[in-house]
Amino acid sequence: MKSKRPRTSTSIRELPPPRWWGEYVEDNSPGGRRFVVHWRRILAVLAALGAAGYLCFATFLWGYFSFSRGIPSVHWIDVAVPGRFHRVEAALARFHFADARQEWGRKDYGQAILSARSAVAEDPRNLEARLFLADCWRQAGRFQEAVRVLRNGIEIDAADPRLQKALVQTCLDAGQYEDLLKALREDFPSHGARLLEGSEPVFQLAEVRAVLEISGAAAAEAVARRHPGLAVLPAAAPILSQIDWELGLKEVALSRLRRAREHEPENFNVQDAFIETLLRMGRTQEAQAAARQFLGTYPRLATPQLRMLEAYGSRAGQDGRIWTTQCIRFLEQFRHDSAALSQLGSLAASRGWTDLAFVLYQDSLQQNMAGFPFAIYYASSLLKAGDMAAADEVWHDLSVHNASQLAPASYVTAMVEWGNGRKSDAEPIVDQIRGQTSNDRHRRRMIEDMFRNFGFVELAGRLSAP
Repeated sequence: MKSKRPRTSTSIRELPPPRWWGEYVEDNSPGGRRFVVHWRRILAVLAALGAAGYLCFATFLWGYFSFSRGIPSVHWIDVAVPGRFHRVEAALARFHFADARQEWGRKDYGQAILSARSAVAEDPRNLEARLFLADCWRQAGRFQEAVRVLRNGIEIDAADPRLQKALVQTCLDAGQYEDLLKALREDFPSHGARLLEGSEPVFQLAEVRAVLEISGAAAAEAVARRHPGLAVLPAAAPILSQIDWELGLKEVALSRLRRAREHEPENFNVQDAFIETLLRMGRTQEAQAAARQFLGTYPRLATPQLRMLEAYGSRAGQDGRIWTTQCIRFLEQFRHDSAALSQLGSLAASRGWTDLAFVLYQDSLQQNMAGFPFAIYYASSLLKAGDMAAADEVWHDLSVHNASQLAPASYVTAMVEWGNGRKSDAEPIVDQIRGQTSNDRHRRRMIEDMFRNFGFVELAGRLSAP
């Protein structure tokens, strides 16, 4: 048997020593050797280094959350395992949410909103944080932001009744009726929540209200007929009576409210609408009796007290004494409540109570050195009282010193100009308002009603013209 020729010592010395990542071996190539890479070893080492680095980073991140930030309920395993990191995000969201509530309690409103936004960003499924953020925006007067936050939650949990009701109520409060209809008819149904087909009347009433504000009484009546259960529901009486009124069925509207009031005598909205309808129909004595009962049921709320003032608004004889007593009571109770005082100022403007509007204006100057919006209420009360020259003087003085504050109330400027015979100056302002409200029918309708209430029917006609 022929033996294999052994490798010479020269060939052994010609090969460099092997490394852990590869080595040279002999072959039949021109150089007599080639380099072989140990890829498995390299990949194994890289994987080990990557795993070690990842675990070190996870440990660092866990330490940062747990010790540097002091966030409770953050566990190392949740940080290290990718499939469990959502638990870390949920813990972060709870932490930011707790901060937001504390900051809001300390009246650090800006920081509270930032913390609440961080909570929602960390865990979009945290509905409590989402509702809190929306309420913060609402209280700050940023209704569009509140609606946006709530609408973004539809994709996450459209079936939650808290989200549904919060979005509907926020849209109603903000007057964003187009957004409300889109949410009820498109957004919620596309995610499996068909609110208008359920047994909850609040959504059906919201749809009727939105259609009334956008398209008018006839369209709203057609929508209401699609929900036959509303006709026998006392809670639906205020909105259905408003439809009746706008269709010219004033007695029908009053009868509907009267029946609802008899069925649910403590229903807040029914009592309020009943008194308003009586006052609009000139049934003062019946309105006064209803207002006394309303105030007796809710003695500490602003709305019943305002209805009392309105019912005794003639301020003649005994009515004047009752009105004065109630007005003093209101001012004592709500002297630090800017929202309630603003409601009183608006009522004083609409009724032409120039003395009360002036008192509120002077008090606001002492409070914030600006006087808004009470300056607008005072000038408007002069218009309602028919004192056009005084309204012109007040408005001119305000426009000189606070022009930017008056810009949103251009409708008052139009009334002042028109009332003082400067119709050519008023008409372009109304045309501008018509252009600004071309996509906001609710606001245009409110301004039209204001023009009519203050006796400027021509301006209302010009605004409503096509």
